[in-house]
Amino acid sequence: MPVFRGTVSPSIRRVIILTFAAILLVAAMAHLAGRAPSPQTATSERALGSGGAVAGVFAATFVVMWYSWGSAHPIPVVHDEMAYALQAQIFARGVWGLPSPVAPAFWEQPYILLQPVMAAKYFPGHALVLSLGALAGWLPLMPLVMQSINGSLLFMLARRTANGGVAMLAWVVWLFSPMVLYFGPSYYSEATTTVCWLAGWWALLNWRETRRATWLCAVAFLVGWGAITRPLTGLAYAIPVGVLVLRDVLRGHQWRSLAMAMLVGALVMGILPLWSARTTGDWRTTPLALYTREYMPYDLPGFGLTTTPPTHSLTPEMAHLNQTLMASHSGHTPAAVPGALIQRSRYLWESTWSVSSGVLSIFALLGLLTLTGTTAFAVGSSVWLLVVYLTFATPAKWTLYYYEAVPALAFLTASGVAWAAAQLGRPRAVAYSSSFSWASTRYQPALLAGALVLILPGLAALQAIQAVHRNDRKPLIEFNGLLASLPGGKAVMFVRHAPDHDPHLTFIRNSPDVSRDRVWVVYDRGEVENAEFLDRAKDRRAYLFDEAQGRAYLYEPHSVP
Repeated sequence: MPVFRGTVSPSIRRVIILTFAAILLVAAMAHLAGRAPSPQTATSERALGSGGAVAGVFAATFVVMWYSWGSAHPIPVVHDEMAYALQAQIFARGVWGLPSPVAPAFWEQPYILLQPVMAAKYFPGHALVLSLGALAGWLPLMPLVMQSINGSLLFMLARRTANGGVAMLAWVVWLFSPMVLYFGPSYYSEATTTVCWLAGWWALLNWRETRRATWLCAVAFLVGWGAITRPLTGLAYAIPVGVLVLRDVLRGHQWRSLAMAMLVGALVMGILPLWSARTTGDWRTTPLALYTREYMPYDLPGFGLTTTPPTHSLTPEMAHLNQTLMASHSGHTPAAVPGALIQRSRYLWESTWSVSSGVLSIFALLGLLTLTGTTAFAVGSSVWLLVVYLTFATPAKWTLYYYEAVPALAFLTASGVAWAAAQLGRPRAVAYSSSFSWASTRYQPALLAGALVLILPGLAALQAIQAVHRNDRKPLIEFNGLLASLPGGKAVMFVRHAPDHDPHLTFIRNSPDVSRDRVWVVYDRGEVENAEFLDRAKDRRAYLFDEAQGRAYLYEPHSVP
């Protein structure tokens, strides 16, 4: 499962020096701007307020994310990514699922249903987005595009609710947070839900300003798409948005707009029964529900461990995975919730601000002094996400579940820096005050300069996390090289996992076009069952991969140790 492992900067001392250099630069420039407006203020205001700035943010985000991934054609690594990637390729074929492979027991892979059809267990919203990249022939396309949209939306929202200087600083803090650099370039579904959150807020602001039904329909569409991507995250987002919309509808009697929006949302949610019917054969049973019942009956929101046994037989590797995940559920009781909240908050803090060794988190606290109704709604929704996930048992380090909260935290950090700059730059005759106005843009050059300096420690984190990405997929890259080195002709590779096999990785491969694959990669299920399998694949040469030895052998009965 996705785990961020703490501070990633190779030099804490250098990071702290560069962070304080950025802060001191902002302070000095703010002080000078307070005495006399900088001639660069108007220039920076025009530049940051232009469409070109948004395009630049999009392009820079794309490049940084791709570089962090560390490969021109990055492969999925953990079970979740593999499932989303496979389902995207299935959707790209214009179908909801594919026929079961021959002898499904040999192809069992975590989070993949093999009967009644081959399909991923996950809700379809993210895979539908990824399918655009599959159609284009480059699967990483949409994760990179979606993260670039996220960066652009954060910039636009921060510029709209504050000013261009805050927007640029917020984007830099977000982009170079370890959480974004690590989880952003991946096939995880949070890329899609974060777009839904930020674009939904943008549409909500427009609706509240114009009361045009089109914008409310856009809100409903994005809420619905988030729900068919990650249901619990979608619920966390929908509750505050729904309360605010309903209040405004009641006050303004916008019933027609509400009816139109509800219709749009219902149409989006209507994808679910269609998806279920075409996958499980029953519109009331989702692939997620079927998979959970068959393989992981404990994997549900709630407290304590559900002891209902799986209805499907488990491979040793799947049993090992279940044992690993069940440990979190057994300890997740109502009494443990306060401690879980503290631990999860701690790791979220570390994942967001550890590039600055935590220095910037101080400014996030100062940012609370700048909150308006709009920004308080965004920050509150992000905190609410953390609270909602307390209903689900996860290790505290699995911060990916709160990925949608990072943009608001980055904005809060930039706002705190802007507040401090305004206090440093205020004329001496003006008393200290916690009141703050975004109307003044005289400190934009200072914030822009600070953002540029903060890129430097961010680049150190970028290099470190790129190395982490490469190390994460190293076992799979080596295994792929082994498969490519097999002599020409069709083959079957039986996989015998090591006793200490990583439960979050697998070498088993399900493919959207098994019949054309040169090498089938399946489980080693013992000589008797393997022989039966080979009777169905007589045109393929058989090999066995022994993970413990890191070697592959030509497979013949009684010939492999």
